[in-house]
Amino acid sequence: MSLLIYGAYGYTGRLIAKLANERGIKVTLAGRNAEKVKAVAQRYNQDHMVFSLERPEELQMKLKPFELVIHCAGPFIHTAKPMLEACILSQTNYLDITGEIEVFEYLKSQSERAAGAGITVLPGVGFDVVPTDCMSRYLADQLSDATHLELAFMSKGGSISHGTMQTMVENLGKKGAARIDGKIVSENIGAHGRWFDFGTSKRFAMSIPWGDVSTAYFTTSIPNIRVFSAVPKSTYYFMKFQTVLGPLLRSKWVKKKAAEYVSKNIDGPTEDQNESGLSVVYGKVINAKGEVVEKRLRCGETYFFTAEMALIIAQKMIKEKPQLPGFQTPASIWGSQLVIESRGAQYF
Repeated sequence: MSLLIYGAYGYTGRLIAKLANERGIKVTLAGRNAEKVKAVAQRYNQDHMVFSLERPEELQMKLKPFELVIHCAGPFIHTAKPMLEACILSQTNYLDITGEIEVFEYLKSQSERAAGAGITVLPGVGFDVVPTDCMSRYLADQLSDATHLELAFMSKGGSISHGTMQTMVENLGKKGAARIDGKIVSENIGAHGRWFDFGTSKRFAMSIPWGDVSTAYFTTSIPNIRVFSAVPKSTYYFMKFQTVLGPLLRSKWVKKKAAEYVSKNIDGPTEDQNESGLSVVYGKVINAKGEVVEKRLRCGETYFFTAEMALIIAQKMIKEKPQLPGFQTPASIWGSQLVIESRGAQYF
């Protein structure tokens, strides 16, 4: 398989390599740390390469033999641009596992250039944003004149990875976002909070700047979109102080200390948590007449889902070769049923 995984020694990269090995899929693993890349490659019986994103000419040369890359090295606000530039020059299809609105919007802005190179740019091929993107497409297909889309998700029995925590540290003190009348607008994280019935349980959730504020609009054209994440109420109340705490949270000292803590203490879910954890997505659309359609979607643990879905999408890209150059979303290519190709995923 002409597939490169960059950032292969991060938590999700390792998990993709593990699944690829278990399923007999040959991939090439890559990253900038030679010792770490080699260790993962040897463990999972895969080829490997060593290079950084800092030298464009070398990066282009390294990508040239590959049909596509799954980019797993975040924070993507820093790494997506050099990787995309190299993909355009080498005519390598670009996939990543980002969930950052700014990254989706940047990649979308480069769609014409990517199309000119004949490549597909498909970010968000993991839990950010496949389940919610497929849910958005499902609901839009049911209510074609929907004006408002509301998404919420919860997870149970999992943990958080080093890479995700790094991105959270990077975004300390920043505002949230929603889409209002077709435009992305800034609002406080946790500006809205309420209870949701996830089918398996009722959970409190607050509004967050999830990637669907960007991608669901591309997939469905619904002009008003807000996304919620289930959280303890204490977290919601804490976020109410963010206007006061914002300058402190954005300070270099706080971010440095937080990054040091993450490096020493955070890795990711255990193998047992990967196997037993679950997540649920809730979606609702409303049209101007007040008609409502609701749906729920059950998936596996979020990181396992990300690794499995990234591989599924990469295999589909290589096997099916969809002729859709430029920026795309998972559901804009494969529709609402893509998500159920993942183990245990089911609408209900």
